[in-house]
Amino acid sequence: MALKIFRSPPKSRHSFISIVNSDQGLGQIKGTTKKVGANYSPVPVCVFKRSNRQLLWETKSKADGTYAFRNIAVGLECFVVAFDPNNQYNAVIQDKVIAK
Repeated sequence: MALKIFRSPPKSRHSFISIVNSDQGLGQIKGTTKKVGANYSPVPVCVFKRSNRQLLWETKSKADGTYAFRNIAVGLECFVVAFDPNNQYNAVIQDKVIAK
């Protein structure tokens, strides 16, 4: 994470701090949760940065089974984990997902 300090124009005494996280950007990862071939919802879904296994975002799939993670750096390699809320099935992992 980089820390940048921006100063206002010379006439002002104010400044502000902006934190820039290299894992964030304009990319996104989308998918659909399914159970035995049919859309399944709501399902807890998490996305992790693959290189260090850091959790980036969590969400639940919508009524139609779709989910989306936004604000991820384009090209960042991740893995996505979905959990069966009824505990009938093991977690499902999709590895080497690239944010686009």
